[in-house]
Amino acid sequence: MLETWKKWIKQTTNTIMHWLQQEKRSFSDIAQFIRQHPNTSVTERTWLGLTYRFYSLHLDDVVLTMETRKMKENEEHILFMTLSYPDSSPIVYRSYDEKSDLNDMVTIPPLTQKTAPIPQ
Repeated sequence: MLETWKKWIKQTTNTIMHWLQQEKRSFSDIAQFIRQHPNTSVTERTWLGLTYRFYSLHLDDVVLTMETRKMKENEEHILFMTLSYPDSSPIVYRSYDEKSDLNDMVTIPPLTQKTAPIPQ
């Protein structure tokens, strides 16, 4: 019984600490973080003359993915972005969804402690 209580208290403490450390960021900030992080892997594909980039970044227990369409030399349009971490529903941005906006603020786990700065 004591071990069960200890386990429950530890889980509760971890959950509260995780909740307190969360930060609010816009999808635009998260996209910039993904692009600038040194561990991001980028794949580029061209279909029917349209070039798409696929970004993937794994940080501890957080997984960030992003799909973009290349517009001009250094411009790209964000089509889709997800941020997933354990015990939580994924946070998703879809450019075709009228309810999604790159300036929407979302609550995420602390990424600023994961080796690359998020623009302020």
